[in-house]
Amino acid sequence: MKHLLILFIGLSTLTFTSCSSGASEKVADEFHQKLDEGDTKYIVDNLADSESGVSEDEWQDFLDLVVGWGPQTERTKKTGFSAKTNNGITTMKLSYSFQVEEYGLIHERLVLVDRGEGYKIMIAMMNSDESVVENGTSEY
Repeated sequence: MKHLLILFIGLSTLTFTSCSSGASEKVADEFHQKLDEGDTKYIVDNLADSESGVSEDEWQDFLDLVVGWGPQTERTKKTGFSAKTNNGITTMKLSYSFQVEEYGLIHERLVLVDRGEGYKIMIAMMNSDESVVENGTSEY
């Protein structure tokens, strides 16, 4: 019986952990789909966090640059995530990697924020040097 309780607690923890990242992962999946389609306006209008201090023009310039790299292939989500809640605002970090013909392996980190109305992308960092991506998002 004791083993069943431990197993239940372990499974419950995994279930709650995976559910807690589900909403942010859906936004990240939509971001990648729209990025692959080149629909940067949709990303700026619907997925980017307007309260993060990054202007719509800055988002558009960044997304245009990324689309200009060409097709992103072999996109892989790295296991795990990082979540923080402070004053009712939740941030979630998700990490990916993908291949671009001209640059090779690119590391990506999305920082999503939920201010009570669903997740939006606060920061998207992409670089061939993983330490640049890690350092650029370490405060979140």
